[in-house]
Amino acid sequence: MARLLERSVKFTQPGRYILNMLLFLIAVAAVIYYLSPWSPDPSTILIDAFDANPALNGLILGVLAIGVIYNLRQAGVISPAVRWVEAFRETVDARRARLPRPPMLIGAMVKLLLDADERGGRLTPESTRAILDSIGVRMDEGREMGRYIGHLLVFLGLLGTFWGLIETVNGVVNTISGLGVAEGDTEDAIRQLITNLQAPLSGMGTAFSSSLFGLSGSLVVGFLDLQATQAQGRFYTDLEDWLSGMTDTRASAGGAKASMQGEDFGASSLEAAMAANTEALIKAQAGQIAELKEEIRALNRTLIRGGKE
Repeated sequence: MARLLERSVKFTQPGRYILNMLLFLIAVAAVIYYLSPWSPDPSTILIDAFDANPALNGLILGVLAIGVIYNLRQAGVISPAVRWVEAFRETVDARRARLPRPPMLIGAMVKLLLDADERGGRLTPESTRAILDSIGVRMDEGREMGRYIGHLLVFLGLLGTFWGLIETVNGVVNTISGLGVAEGDTEDAIRQLITNLQAPLSGMGTAFSSSLFGLSGSLVVGFLDLQATQAQGRFYTDLEDWLSGMTDTRASAGGAKASMQGEDFGASSLEAAMAANTEALIKAQAGQIAELKEEIRALNRTLIRGGKE
C-alpha cells in the first residue's frame, strides 16, 4: 500500500503559478501603457505623478522591481526541486551517480534520502518529520522576505504622504504670512497669492503620487507573493504525500509497543512496592497497638494495688 501511494503521487510543476504571475504583470503593464503618453489616448498622469517627487517615487519603483524579481524567483526555485525528486524516483542506479545537483531548498532531504537507500529505501518517521520541518522553515523564511517588501512599499507610500502634507502645511503658513505684509493693489496681491500657493499644491502632489505608487506596488507584490506561496504549498503537499509512502511506520509501532510494555512493567512494579509498603505499615501499627494494650493493662494493675493499700 505504501509503495502504491509512493508511485501514485505526481508532483505539480510551478509553471501554472508563474504563468498567473506573468499574466498579472502583463495586465499591469497594459494599464501603465494606457495611462502613458504613448497610448492611443495619450495621458501624462503617471509622468506628472512621478515628477512630483522623482527621488522617493524612484525608490518605490526600485523596491517594486526587487519584489517582482524576488517573488518570481521564489516560485521558480520549486521547479529544480521537482526535477530532482522526479529524477530520484526514476533512477535505477543504486549509487545515484546520475542525479542532478540538488537545489538548496531540499538540501537536507537529499542526505536523508540517500542514507535511507542504504536501509532499503525506507525512511523512519523521525526522518520524514525532519525533512518536512526543514523544507517548511526554508519556505517560511522566503515568504517573510516577500511580505517585508510589500510592507516596505506601504511604508514608503505613507512616508511620501506625510512628507507632502508637511510641505503643504508649511506652504500654507508661508502664504498666509505673506498676505499680512503684502503691499500694492489687489491684482498684485492676487498674483502673489497664486504664486505662493504653488508650493502647497506641489506638496499635495508629492503626497498623492507617493501613495499611488506605494499602494499600487504593494498590491502587485502581494499578488505575486500569493502565487509564490501557493506554488510552494502545492510542492510541500505533494512532497508530504510522497514521503508518507516511503516511511516505515512499523518502526514507530514497535517503539510504541515497547514503550507501552515498559509502562506496564513500571506500573506493576509500582503496585508491588506499594503493596509491600502497606503490609509493612499494617504490621508496624499492629505491634504498636499491642504494646499500647500491654501498657494499659500494667497501668490498671498498678492502680488496683494502690487502691487496696
